[in-house]
Amino acid sequence: MSRSVPAPMADKLLATAGELALSWDEVRTEDIAEASGIPRATLYYYFSSKDEILQFLLTRMLERLTDAVAAAEDPDAAIPDRLAAVVRAQLAHLGEFPATAQLLTANLGKAGKLPDLAAGINAAFHEPVRRLLALGAANGTLRPVDPEIAATALYGAVTVIGLRSLVIDNHLDADEVSGQILPLFWSGIRPDVRP
Repeated sequence: MSRSVPAPMADKLLATAGELALSWDEVRTEDIAEASGIPRATLYYYFSSKDEILQFLLTRMLERLTDAVAAAEDPDAAIPDRLAAVVRAQLAHLGEFPATAQLLTANLGKAGKLPDLAAGINAAFHEPVRRLLALGAANGTLRPVDPEIAATALYGAVTVIGLRSLVIDNHLDADEVSGQILPLFWSGIRPDVRP
């Protein structure tokens, strides 16, 4: 992809990609044009193939997650509140374009190279969580844990439970789901309090 995709077009693709079949092999560029209302010629101007569109969607979703997490975290709040805000931001992000999130999850192998995907998730979620876990351990508000394992476990739990809500319940309430996940997480990382 050599051209920068205009923001309105990117948003339109994100909003309508979920209307396509979950199996990307069945999707044609014509289907993408019809679902999004973007002329096929315009799609070909910005993308050389439908797989490049899928890669763009994944990249754009990860960029939006990075922005959502950064915007949610209040540097003046307590560490547990900051972690809770990061979790709610990830869940709200999944719920913003639910069908697109499901489409991308079903087609991760086609959406990009695993090292690129891992780097995007690392920048968007793992790095802020690792930093907060280290800060919490340093100031005593959290029990010291391996920040890499804890960030990965939290990301996995939030993603899988969020996708489960989308697929089974057909909606995702970020506050409700985070209210179910966070107590489990806190019981594992809160500092030991001895009487």
